[in-house]
Amino acid sequence: MRDNMMYADKTVNCVGICQSPMLSIETEMDVLDEGQILQVTTDKPDLVGTVRSWAADKGHTIEEELVASGVTTLILRKGAAVTAEAR
Repeated sequence: MRDNMMYADKTVNCVGICQSPMLSIETEMDVLDEGQILQVTTDKPDLVGTVRSWAADKGHTIEEELVASGVTTLILRKGAAVTAEAR
């Protein structure tokens, strides 16, 4: 039981075979409102790095990162949309 983990409004499970993981992550994040939480689980270290970079670029915050038994769980809080003017 993960009492220390935040509640997630949406989840994306990319453990094992996961077709187009970033497309799945972006799609789920798009339906969330600012401030809501997306939980991403993956067993692919390269995807963790990609999600970190993507989140920073899009203005989302990684609230928590937990690694257990080779599986990383990322808790992302949706930020405000980054407009072309803000860049």
